[in-house]
Amino acid sequence: MKANIAALAVPLIGLGLLSSVHADEHSPAYLSLGYGHHEQDDRFFGDDRFETGELIGKLGGRVNNWFGVEMRAGTTINKNEEDLRGLPGVKGEYAIEYFYGLYAKLSWANRTAFTPYLLGGYTEGKEKLDTDLGEEDQKFYDSSYGAGVDMDVNERVGLNVEYMFYYDKDNVTLKGPAASVYWKF
Repeated sequence: MKANIAALAVPLIGLGLLSSVHADEHSPAYLSLGYGHHEQDDRFFGDDRFETGELIGKLGGRVNNWFGVEMRAGTTINKNEEDLRGLPGVKGEYAIEYFYGLYAKLSWANRTAFTPYLLGGYTEGKEKLDTDLGEEDQKFYDSSYGAGVDMDVNERVGLNVEYMFYYDKDNVTLKGPAASVYWKF
């Protein structure tokens, strides 16, 4: 765990260095808050898939117009609750307690307000299933990737939409769209 925290601290130090890249350009560092509507393969409730809603915070920065780094963390705010597969009358509630990750961001810089990008990196997290019979949690980790578009509203504020695959491992996926608001500093 200490190694993971140290690995995430390195980009924070880098963001301090990024803020002095070019005085005539818009600030390359940003902070974002958004909501992700994520779908995953069902292994608990007997359906093919189920969905949860996550609050996602991001901290990132551009090294240049084409490349950047981003850290993000999130937690479930809209849980999935249904009867468990094979146990009629026994309710279960699924949530992602937390997830965090570090990503490289490749942007297509252009002269419009819209900046499309590709994102790739690594995600870790912990999921939890609360049932009438008890509680179980499990950690997950995997490489992650996605694509999205940033839209500048003005020099400091913008909107973002993206589609991410946070993990795809052992026939279990966590993926879906997200929207956020970002502030450049």
